Amino acid sequence: MALVNCPDCGKQVSTEAIACPGCGRPVKAPGAWSGAPGVAGSSGQQYHPTPVVVQTVKSRGVFIILGLLLGCLGIHNFYAGYNGKGAAQLIITLLLGWVIIGLVVTALWALIEVCTVTVDAQGNRMS
Repeated sequence: MALVNCPDCGKQVSTEAIACPGCGRPVKAPGAWSGAPGVAGSSGQQYHPTPVVVQTVKSRGVFIILGLLLGCLGIHNFYAGYNGKGAAQLIITLLLGWVIIGLVVTALWALIEVCTVTVDAQGNRMS
């Protein structure tokens, strides 16, 4: 067992480790760190980790609560990933809220969205 420097964060990691404790970079197999002296895989092979896509599931309950409490500001849309709609509601409220018409428009808009929106911006169904 030898210690090598992680190419991502520079911390020393055992060649037998599954992942770097500093940055979490996965190791394909024990001894797969490239550039480690006397370690399998040190013959100039480059280690290219497979990217992992992690998608978080948005909660419909949180979306509804945010829509009811902060719907005029568009916070529920920012939560679901609809940044354009959220920005539009925020701007309308800030610019026209003092006239009351802005608050009425965005409140109705938020109420309709709370009742109809079931998927987030990526098309994933909210649980």
